[in-house]
Amino acid sequence: MLRTTVRIASLSATLLLACAALASEPTGPQATSARTAPTRPSAVEGHANAVATSPALLPDARDAGGRVLAFLSDVSSTAAFTPAGIGRAMDVTLNPDPNNDRGWAAYHSPDIGYGWTYWVQFAEGEATMKPGFRFWFAHDDRAANAAPVCALPLDQVRRTLAAHGWSERQLPSELAGIRAIEFTRGDVVLTLTPRDGADVNGTACVLSLQTNDGRPAAPQRSS
Repeated sequence: MLRTTVRIASLSATLLLACAALASEPTGPQATSARTAPTRPSAVEGHANAVATSPALLPDARDAGGRVLAFLSDVSSTAAFTPAGIGRAMDVTLNPDPNNDRGWAAYHSPDIGYGWTYWVQFAEGEATMKPGFRFWFAHDDRAANAAPVCALPLDQVRRTLAAHGWSERQLPSELAGIRAIEFTRGDVVLTLTPRDGADVNGTACVLSLQTNDGRPAAPQRSS
């Protein structure tokens, strides 16, 4: 998936609180490239009004988020990324992904409430990339309130991954702020960018996550 370079206004304590003007989440995977990240919903506008009207977390969103964290807690190698393995972990069946190359697989949930759905995707390995895993919540409305799917608060994701041996590093932007956060365990690299989240009533919520695992370059033979 192509890395998205995004300018962030300041070095805030949490990366995803800088998501106030992000683009919307598409309704399905992008068919352009094997590592293209979807755009994400914008943050909820009007903090005081949102606090009074925010709906509760949807049960299916809570279940999906919990399964994602449980799956990542046990993953130590990209070898675990198979349609069958991902399907068992997420309790879904991944079918051939019509929007991507042969070998890819995906699951798109029905409406889980308020127009929200979620996607689970397997990315087939290729010459330069290892097999990958991707999960995201989707909504047709770019201004949709993300509170019903705030199942993966960034602080919780950080604590859970750290407790299971993942290391974290922040990637600075060439312009200002933080470009992305990377979590690494074994040969797995999980990347979060500002477009992967939203500010929900002051909570940084992860709405999308994806692995980004390049294969090491083959050693050059001396002549």
